[in-house]
Amino acid sequence: MLKIGEFSQLGQVSIRTLRHYDEIDLLHPQLIDEESGYRYYSVKQLEILAQIVLLKDLKFSLKEIKSLIQEDKKIFTAALLKKDREIEKEIQRDRFRQQQIHQMIQRMEQKEKYQVTIKKLPATRVISLRKKIKSFYHEGLLWEEFMDLLKKQEIFVPSEPEKSLTIFHDEEYLEEDVDIEVAIISDEEGCNPLEVRELSEYNQAAIMFVKGNYHQLPEAYRSFAEWLDKHPEFEMIKTT
Repeated sequence: MLKIGEFSQLGQVSIRTLRHYDEIDLLHPQLIDEESGYRYYSVKQLEILAQIVLLKDLKFSLKEIKSLIQEDKKIFTAALLKKDREIEKEIQRDRFRQQQIHQMIQRMEQKEKYQVTIKKLPATRVISLRKKIKSFYHEGLLWEEFMDLLKKQEIFVPSEPEKSLTIFHDEEYLEEDVDIEVAIISDEEGCNPLEVRELSEYNQAAIMFVKGNYHQLPEAYRSFAEWLDKHPEFEMIKTT
């Protein structure tokens, strides 16, 4: 038998907490000496105490713990598995929050990289594919279709990023049925469904290059909007 002080040290739980567990009928001493009032616990009760400590650390309430340690192994295990699933969901939420933090830091760092340049854009001949796609996130699929058509028609695709462009024809942001045209600058001829046309000349155009994946576009657009706000002499117009 172990005195309450010894039991407290071995179980790493304060005497005050052990007395509280006794009061709420969670863990009673194995024996209370009638004359001295000393409380004694058995060595086997250390395992029960360890379970209580673990369950408490897993955010089970004392009421839940009291119920669980009185249940059979099957019910106890089921409760632990349920808690395991809850913890996994919390971990996923925390990972998502962590990703948001990293993305925010990355966006702040990248924001400084977005540089706007002013240059004259001559009339440009392009080969393009225009379609209404499900959403902005499907632009990559349209590019894949475009590249396949160019390959089938044996049209050379320039490697320079500035010779590939996307034209958004809607006058506002749409969540679906987005009217998009993908194009490359080229002097070659293309067959249906590809279109060959000439883009208008612009004496002055504000240009921002964004290198990387499409996830950077929202931040790039915001950065460009801030630039436009500071330079009212420029405005967004429809490309023809």
